Amino acid sequence: MDVFSKLLALSFWEKLVNLHGFLAMFSLILFGAGIVLYFVAKKNSNFIVWLQSVLLPLFINLVLLDIAGLVVYVPYRASDGPRTTLMASESTAWLHSVIFEHKEFLAFAPPLLILVAFLLAYFLRKNFNNEKVLALRRSLLFSLISALVLVLLVSGEAVFVTKAAPLK
Repeated sequence: MDVFSKLLALSFWEKLVNLHGFLAMFSLILFGAGIVLYFVAKKNSNFIVWLQSVLLPLFINLVLLDIAGLVVYVPYRASDGPRTTLMASESTAWLHSVIFEHKEFLAFAPPLLILVAFLLAYFLRKNFNNEKVLALRRSLLFSLISALVLVLLVSGEAVFVTKAAPLK
């Protein structure tokens, strides 16, 4: 019960930041399942439905992750927020002007890549293992892995900035 009372004692923004982090971590589980299911579906195209059923929640998760990130941006930019702390020092200003800005723009690519992967899986269905669609199948895997790499990069940049100026 002590854990729940401590969780309830967190501020709204701390809860939202933690939800944002949870969504990022949960996306990694879905990415892993998606990559495994891609290779399973290559062996047996009946598993393409399972791949679709992972890609759709992954897309939704990434959209919610971006929305939570946009909402968390409000206290980040507040007059006494982490952005002000970072910009106050020449040694940390680059964390906002380079790292944070880079992360901010990259965050919108993974949901789009996963949407492409989902649509490819949906339209290929039973033809998934047909050699005529090899390029499309590879595009699906490329979209999935590229989105994973971008999520890992954005998450790493977020942790880097947060360690220098945490949201209070």
